[in-house]
Amino acid sequence: MKRNLLFTLLMVVVTHFTVAAQTGAKAPVTDVTVSILDWVKLLDKNLDKFSGAEKNAELYDRFGYLNQDLTDYMKFRKRLSDSLFRNNITPGKKDETDLQILKEKMSGIMQRMRDVTDMTNAELRQQGDRLNDKLYNALYSDNQVYLSNLEAFLAGYEVSKKDLALDGSTLTNRLQESVNIITTMQARLKRKM
Repeated sequence: MKRNLLFTLLMVVVTHFTVAAQTGAKAPVTDVTVSILDWVKLLDKNLDKFSGAEKNAELYDRFGYLNQDLTDYMKFRKRLSDSLFRNNITPGKKDETDLQILKEKMSGIMQRMRDVTDMTNAELRQQGDRLNDKLYNALYSDNQVYLSNLEAFLAGYEVSKKDLALDGSTLTNRLQESVNIITTMQARLKRKM
């Protein structure tokens, strides 16, 4: 009986220190929206080099799928972030479900990027491969890295409301700019079809 009580107390103390260490630690965050925006701008700048009459329709479709996935990801992030503020959720509370949804949505974006990259020239394919590797490593490496403060917050790290708000507006602006550029590229392709 005493053994069970001591073991239970020990587990409570260890769990408390583990949670305290995690919530007090700065979350490992890497912002990939800068890289995504840079990649989209590079595609825009070089669109005429890799598009052509035989590719335009398929490129148009692939850009559309990428655009839709980026938009869905952006809207889900915004809705989630707004909900956290509206409901005044406190840091340290994990939300594995929404964290997994964000991860799956970014994985879908990676695939759509790969689909577009496959239709470009060798130089742009290398750029796309590097970006895909960066995203993959952030999502699936053993050293957990989060794509934003929102993801870190959902993983249980302590993130200030100011950091969440700044993170949300900055990332949303970059993603929206990427979507706008892709829409412009689609319009250019459509005129050539």
